[in-house]
Amino acid sequence: MRVHFFSQINPYNRAAFREYSTLQNLKTVKIIALIYFIVNIVLRIVVTLYDLPVESVKNYDEFNTGNIVSSCVSPIFWLGAILLIRKFDGARPFKFTSQVFNVMFALFIMLSSMRTTFFTMHNPRNTLVMYLMGVVMVGVFFTFEFFETIIITVITGVCFAVMLPYYQSSPSEMMMNNLASLILLTLFYCISRFAFSYRADNYLQLKAIEEKNLEIETASRLKNEILGIVAHDLRNPLTAIRALAGIIEDDISINADNQENLQMIKASCDKATSIINDLIESAHNDIDHVFDVEETELNQYLLIIVDEWVKRKTDKANILYYGTDKPVYLHLNKEKMQRVMDNLISNSIKFSGANERVEIRLRHVDNDIYIDVRDFGMGIPDRLLPFIFDRFSRASRRGVRGEDSVGLGLSIVRQIIEKHGGDISVTSTEKQGATFTIHMTTLTNNKAR
Repeated sequence: MRVHFFSQINPYNRAAFREYSTLQNLKTVKIIALIYFIVNIVLRIVVTLYDLPVESVKNYDEFNTGNIVSSCVSPIFWLGAILLIRKFDGARPFKFTSQVFNVMFALFIMLSSMRTTFFTMHNPRNTLVMYLMGVVMVGVFFTFEFFETIIITVITGVCFAVMLPYYQSSPSEMMMNNLASLILLTLFYCISRFAFSYRADNYLQLKAIEEKNLEIETASRLKNEILGIVAHDLRNPLTAIRALAGIIEDDISINADNQENLQMIKASCDKATSIINDLIESAHNDIDHVFDVEETELNQYLLIIVDEWVKRKTDKANILYYGTDKPVYLHLNKEKMQRVMDNLISNSIKFSGANERVEIRLRHVDNDIYIDVRDFGMGIPDRLLPFIFDRFSRASRRGVRGEDSVGLGLSIVRQIIEKHGGDISVTSTEKQGATFTIHMTTLTNNKAR
């Protein structure tokens, strides 16, 4: 922390911090003025109700007058603070007025405590406790700029020197009292500047964090927008290439070697399109905060998805579905949830041997709904489990038939599930398979976030 003992903070942040600290000072004035008023009123009520022999107290008249003044002035500061806080976001004059107002209240506290010190005993340096309390209170609770601290210090010191002759006539005692006052005001200056430095340092750190967060958010949003645009524009030429490959493939004069090359072109186009779709989905999930959902009966919904996979993948895996005896309803986005199930089923098939089982099981426990996608393939090593849902995950591996992986599929799955208000977990034993479990609740809102 840099201590601004005789200096101000850097010019770039000076105006913003001054505005911030002035507003905080106003809020402090509002609280302390109210407390100060309550204390003075309570003292007067206690003295009145219990009929205390206050007339015998030394300098009672001065204390009584001071109590009346404090009881009248503190509400004015309290109301003034409330009004200035409401007007603070307005024109510049109100901000300057607020600074002057804060300084005046600080002087009011300092002089009130000094006044009490004078009233307690005619030799103030023997009873400096109240003066010290005022010095510490203003120094700790308020954040004053360098010039404001100097103004408060000088005015308080001058007032002490002016009031002192009314209570002390000895030159030596006057010198000792002024020296005591100087020591207390030096203490006030040090406390005030250290408090200013601490709060200024915290403010600058918070501003730096806010600026970095804004930069990160802007960069992330821009990245997602560019990613979506680029991926979308890449999909069109790939579709054209695949269509041309299909037209050429239909030519009966194509020999076997060229036929194989065309198949490779089509497969490469399909793979590239799949990667682009994953990129677009990932970008959209980051940008879109809300998507529409509808009430869906899960048994029928999942059974349709499984039937589609059975028709397409019967040569690669044996896909089985286990539903519930009773209908289970859930609010979900059908298109997005199909993407989830397709990713999980595809992932299970990719890491399973030919005709191995892939089980999809629906469970309903009270208000909790669980969808398990289980395979009995190669499993996931323990070292990779913590990273399995990361974007471009280091846990991405080739499938048992050499299928490549970009590392986006499971990241997209988690994004979609979380926007439905659910969560997904995985358990796995190497060489025995893996189970992905989706957990959601029947109390899901009509809008997924």
